[in-house]
Amino acid sequence: MKETLERLRGLQSIDGELRTLKAKLAGIPARIGQLTGDAERTKAEFDATCADITEHRKQYKLAEVELKTAEEKVAGYSVQLYSAKTNEQYKAFLKEIETQKRTKSEVEDRMIQLMEEAEALERKRLASEKDSTRLQEDTARKVAVLEQERQELDAAVTEREQQRRTMVESLPPAVLRLYERIGANKGGLAVVSMQNDRCNACMNPIPSQRVLEVEREDRLYTCEACGRILLPAKK
Repeated sequence: MKETLERLRGLQSIDGELRTLKAKLAGIPARIGQLTGDAERTKAEFDATCADITEHRKQYKLAEVELKTAEEKVAGYSVQLYSAKTNEQYKAFLKEIETQKRTKSEVEDRMIQLMEEAEALERKRLASEKDSTRLQEDTARKVAVLEQERQELDAAVTEREQQRRTMVESLPPAVLRLYERIGANKGGLAVVSMQNDRCNACMNPIPSQRVLEVEREDRLYTCEACGRILLPAKK
């Protein structure tokens, strides 16, 4: 029985390690996702800034065409002004000249605003380009580390699972069923040691007679409070 109890202790240890390893393994995709998500958002912001700069340059070019058109119209109407036959024609040409001058002034103001915004965007682009490049490199390095960690965890899980199969095969079927039933109801913790005459899981006191019985290791005993299999403290 002592050998069986020691195997139960070993099985519990392996199962604990497996839970820890699998929890770490399960968390890696989320960690990678967060890293790549941050990098993608930074890259998207950089791309959006570049697109804004392109759009501002396009609008500036269109404004240049609009300005040139207004200037040509002012020049044309100014020539026609001196060829007006009537006072009404003269006033009409003056009105058109004023309209085009107003349009020209508005376009010039818009061009100044576009130029100032484009300069600010260019400064933002230069700064975000450095941040994006640095973050991309940092992300690639961290993801590579996590991928390596994933491989190591996979290997460790495979090793522990093989150890578990060997351990399970060495246990009496009835003992294994008891272990698995208790573990299923107790969050995977089926086997615990006594500590200072208490159950190391629920911390309830164990009667002195039961402590002596557990320490003899001649049969299985469970905690009267939590139902877990009790083992003497490991020496």
